[in-house]
Amino acid sequence: MILLVLWVFQLAFLDGFYSAIKTSEIKTVVGSVVDNIDHIDRNMLIDHVAYENEVNIMLIDENGTIIYEKQRSLDSNIHIISQASLADYYEKAMKNDGKYTDTVEFQGLDDAYDEDNYEGKAPSDKNTIIKSLIYVETAQGADGMNYAVIADAPITPIKATTNTLLTQLTILTFILMIMVIVFTQISSRIVAEPIIALNVSAKELAKGAPNVEFSGGGYREIEELKETLNYASKEISALDYYRKELIANVSHDLRTPLTLIKGYSEMMKDIPSEATPENLQVVIDEATRLTDLVNEMLNLSKLQEGGDKLDLKEYDVVESLDKLIITHGKLIKAHGYELIWEHEETGKVYADETQFTQVVYNLINNTVNYAGEDKKVIVKEYTHGENIRIEVIDNGEGIDVDVLPHIWDRYYKSEKSHRRASVGTGLGLSIVKSVMNMHPGGIYGVITSKGEGSTFYVELPKIN
Repeated sequence: MILLVLWVFQLAFLDGFYSAIKTSEIKTVVGSVVDNIDHIDRNMLIDHVAYENEVNIMLIDENGTIIYEKQRSLDSNIHIISQASLADYYEKAMKNDGKYTDTVEFQGLDDAYDEDNYEGKAPSDKNTIIKSLIYVETAQGADGMNYAVIADAPITPIKATTNTLLTQLTILTFILMIMVIVFTQISSRIVAEPIIALNVSAKELAKGAPNVEFSGGGYREIEELKETLNYASKEISALDYYRKELIANVSHDLRTPLTLIKGYSEMMKDIPSEATPENLQVVIDEATRLTDLVNEMLNLSKLQEGGDKLDLKEYDVVESLDKLIITHGKLIKAHGYELIWEHEETGKVYADETQFTQVVYNLINNTVNYAGEDKKVIVKEYTHGENIRIEVIDNGEGIDVDVLPHIWDRYYKSEKSHRRASVGTGLGLSIVKSVMNMHPGGIYGVITSKGEGSTFYVELPKIN
């Protein structure tokens, strides 16, 4: 595109540009002579400006008498103008605010010239029309004399100038074409090849290939894209791992109650006397466990996808949790656990009562699953700075340091041997994380060390 613009300017606009620039030069030359009309070395100035700009200059008085003349251009019109005509130019300038411009066209060749009459590479017989500009500007000297400065020069580019520009442009075109070819080869290696390599790896990742490694380089954007794709690949691999873990854990949690339900049902079918309230209660309990598991999986999905909206309101968290501790304490007491409730008189917060109660419920279930040999679960409520803090404490084994950063992650479960919980489904901490993130000012965390138990806590801003 650059070369195309250059050639268009050379072939279509050269004459126009040359004419405009030359016209400006002629007017500037005349203006400099007019400004120095009374200078003692005026004629020397005329010689220099005529020589530097290839302009023919003539200084006349109001009668058309030539005072000084300098011919510099090869093609001149004013030196053959009669004295009467010079006086006429002066009059025309005076009638036009002291300035007058005239364009003269002439042919530089004899019409009888024929290039075929000569041997070798004779010039063309094309009769080129040459345009010449005559510019007149009047001036008044300090002695009261009136003068006119007349300048004349061709405003059509000469053949040598045109040929020089064409030759330079041709050489420039050749050099730029070579540079373009070289640059294309280099850019294909720096830009195209790394992108092709990234594209191939991306297709492998789209097919489900695990741990795809993206390679590439060349410039900063490619490096950044490579790092982003490598990060995405690792995240997808991790997500795939968590998905498999989820399937394995859920399958484990489903298999046990389903086995019990099937076993007890077949037993009561084959042995009618075994259809006792105790055996029926086992079937009911295991069916309830399955329902809880499915419901919590659905709740977790809604929370993490933003599908559940909070019903925020002001309420007393102590009064609300009193009911939970009483009912839930009786349930886990049947399995040999003791639930201890320590709290202030009141503790008002701005939260979704149902969702926040579910958070504490899940923390209690999680603590019951991993409580120590004393089977004690302590729930505390107290003012912590400007927040209401709920702690659920156990005296169990604690949590390994390498496991700790992942316990809140979706689909994550410790690699330690999974045991069937007395209550709960194993998805509680993910729900805790999602609900607390949705609450304004919600805080959650755990304080633990290996062999010294764990303290899970949640906080909400206190309303005084």
